[in-house]
Amino acid sequence: MVMTIINKILTILMQLMWKVERPEDLKHGDHVYRYGWYGLYSHHGIYVGEGYVIHFTRTESQKTIFPSLFKTSYKQEVSSSCPECGYQESIDGGVVKTCLNCFRQDGKKLRSLHRYEYGWPLLRFKFARRGTCTTLLDTKLPHEVVNKASELHADNSFGDHNLINNNCEHFATYCRIDYRASEQAAFFCECVGKVKEAKEWIVKKLLRRN
Repeated sequence: MVMTIINKILTILMQLMWKVERPEDLKHGDHVYRYGWYGLYSHHGIYVGEGYVIHFTRTESQKTIFPSLFKTSYKQEVSSSCPECGYQESIDGGVVKTCLNCFRQDGKKLRSLHRYEYGWPLLRFKFARRGTCTTLLDTKLPHEVVNKASELHADNSFGDHNLINNNCEHFATYCRIDYRASEQAAFFCECVGKVKEAKEWIVKKLLRRN
């Protein structure tokens, strides 16, 4: 009985993790994401219709905790403008509105689209990959989500990009539920905390031996 339940949960989680959304199936206000940098993180945005996504990218004053890692992902050389939406990755920053292809672009690769899920039961969430879902409930109407994203884009008013405190997932969840949440950032901070605890435990053990 227990194994059956676990197998069902794992099946659902795998479907969520690998389910690819076709552009024509997206709806106004959908919180979408794509994987980047060998699948180590996911980039998030809000689909606003007609093949466009509003998303939050790096800003000039960004202080990244992994500068050398994300420099290759975010800013290599002066890029050319997209012929469809005019987006220029190496220059444009902050809250941007781009075509789906620009949103999906990760270096020279075009990543698949995925839909972020809200209101997941805690048990399922515990087994899920961070950055794919949340236990928080989504109650806003699609047009309200699009309006919020459009307002933030119009005046580029989401602040400075920060991987831990103010990233693309924070932006997308804020548009959907008026609350800045990033499961990726929370998971990273949790891992850092565990490493710190382990380090302190090892140091204490060594000091006791001496």
